[in-house]
Amino acid sequence: MEFSPTKQPGWPQLPPGLAFRMVSNIAEDSAGRLYFVHRGAPPLVRFDPAGAYLGSIGDSALHPSVNYDLSRTPPAPISREYWLHGLHVDPWDNVWVTDLGRHLVLKFDPQGRLALTLGTDGVPGEDATHFCQPTAVAVGRSGAVYVADGYGNARIAKFSATGQLLASWGRRGTAPGEFNTPHGLALDADENVYVAERMNDRVQVFDSAGRLRAVWPGLRRADAVLVTRAGEVLVGTGHLSNTIHRFDREGRLRGVLGRGAEAFGYPHGVHVDAAGHLHVADPVAEQAAARPARYLRLSPAP
Repeated sequence: MEFSPTKQPGWPQLPPGLAFRMVSNIAEDSAGRLYFVHRGAPPLVRFDPAGAYLGSIGDSALHPSVNYDLSRTPPAPISREYWLHGLHVDPWDNVWVTDLGRHLVLKFDPQGRLALTLGTDGVPGEDATHFCQPTAVAVGRSGAVYVADGYGNARIAKFSATGQLLASWGRRGTAPGEFNTPHGLALDADENVYVAERMNDRVQVFDSAGRLRAVWPGLRRADAVLVTRAGEVLVGTGHLSNTIHRFDREGRLRGVLGRGAEAFGYPHGVHVDAAGHLHVADPVAEQAAARPARYLRLSPAP
């Protein structure tokens, strides 16, 4: 899919009293409703396809917490706020989020009721019932749940639909199959697992059992990864790149978005909706403009 370089400002339509703060990710359900997670209140909100506000979900289950900078010794507290990070809508319209500060993965049903919690609230670890700052979550048509346990740990954990740990793979390192900050996660139609690694500057591809299939190197600060309906793989890269790379499923580069006049500040989350518009969660652009998070909604080229 090609995209024209046309920004559509003023989307979505924010109601009075709602201001986005550090939007992390975007997802969509089967009705075309778009979901956003951010650090402000309420932290999980949704809009209709035209951009009208439909309200928030999960308010009673989502709470502020203190997140820690694990790159320091000892880890240093950052701030107390909502630390939702990963976001995914599964094939049955359940909404999944990861919470960095609380070390949790939470599932909400289509009505917004809490349906499942993975992890132990406020307690970091690395086993069947603990995460350490999980970054992303994705659910396959098999019902399996894949979690990138990516800031404090360096693994992908696979769970059953009811929350039992089925498998876990990866350790900290740079070799194929190892991880350093597995940050973004996506699945294709065959339930291959695409992992965007921020600090190893690459995407790794695994089958559903965790067997390594491919390594796509040279992607500076690969943070976001998305498999589109058309089967393309979009990879958002940060740091000095700040672009979105378009690949086919074999890892062949098909184009780069975000160069020139349409440069991104930092494409932390990407989504292509049912109408073919590209949405980008861009927290750096938000900070530079000193205003609510900017969304780029680019019309597909004719």
